[in-house]
Amino acid sequence: MKPYLIVAPAAAMLCVTSALALDLITDAESKLPSAYQEVKRAGVTRGPGIDVTSPSGSVKKDGVAIKVDFKSRGGVPIDPKTVKVTYMKNPAVDLTERVRAGTTGSGIALEGATVPAGEHQLRVEVSDAEGRSSSRLVNFSAQ
Repeated sequence: MKPYLIVAPAAAMLCVTSALALDLITDAESKLPSAYQEVKRAGVTRGPGIDVTSPSGSVKKDGVAIKVDFKSRGGVPIDPKTVKVTYMKNPAVDLTERVRAGTTGSGIALEGATVPAGEHQLRVEVSDAEGRSSSRLVNFSAQ
């Protein structure tokens, strides 16, 4: 019976840690001054393609899915170490380590992230093995 006493608290700690790891944006960060940028149509880029499936539009503040696909150009592999996610506030908030667990060379995939209610803008950046980079602004509203 004693092993259950040791395992149960460890499992509970693991669940709490996982839940905390998905806290994408804190309330304090959301209250920082905005550094909102207009989404401009990009010119020709040789860097990796960035396709954002979610978040977009209006989402629930609890359980935000983050789904971003990276597309290599000319067969040059994407370097997952170069992925950077920034919350567009003043000062800018680096969210990269918060999404690192769901980041690969093919994109970012996380489920169940939490954000405060309100308007949010993120910038996703990535480079390929030849150092060519791309970025994409992501706008969404959380209810």
